[in-house]
Amino acid sequence: MAPSLPSNITTLQDATFASLLDKLRDPGLLPSQVCALIAQLTTLLARQTTIKAESNETIAVVVILRSGLAMFEPLMAEIPANIPTVTYHLGIFRDKHNLQPVEYYNKLPPKPATVRKAIVVDPVIATGGTVGAVVSILKDWGIEKVTFLSVLASREGAMRVANVWPASTQFVLGAVDPDLDEKGYIQPGVGDIGDRLFGTNLV
Repeated sequence: MAPSLPSNITTLQDATFASLLDKLRDPGLLPSQVCALIAQLTTLLARQTTIKAESNETIAVVVILRSGLAMFEPLMAEIPANIPTVTYHLGIFRDKHNLQPVEYYNKLPPKPATVRKAIVVDPVIATGGTVGAVVSILKDWGIEKVTFLSVLASREGAMRVANVWPASTQFVLGAVDPDLDEKGYIQPGVGDIGDRLFGTNLV
């Protein structure tokens, strides 16, 4: 029996989400179809996430480039209109040879005093290296609490990221798949979601 997930991980138990995820696993989908499914799945994730702000507090929405872009608008549509937000982007990719995260875009300004919480979006947590790096960046920046929304994670990746900063992170995951292959892709997974979203797997 697989070990239980840490307490800072929540997984959706939702039949609609499971059905949409099954559709996303189809490798024959066009980019527009992949994008539409990610949007629907993000909406369901966001509705399972408690988004609150204290008085005089602004929530940082952090988009992980490039695939996190597909989650941004559906997330924003679910954030209550009375909660101030500011959006930042981080560019981190996984080196295909050593599977380590490589940071290529980070223009976080000096952290505003009103920004203490962050909501981060990235569709897939595979090895967990990229997400772990993002959590560390935000911790060093001065964020006090990080909520991470992801459509799918591997069990190994989920366990890894949950232990990076367990006291101040919460992961809302749509589903958890059991394995990773030798290239660091989730099995059965959804393929390279960035390539699928932007059609770069078709050229």
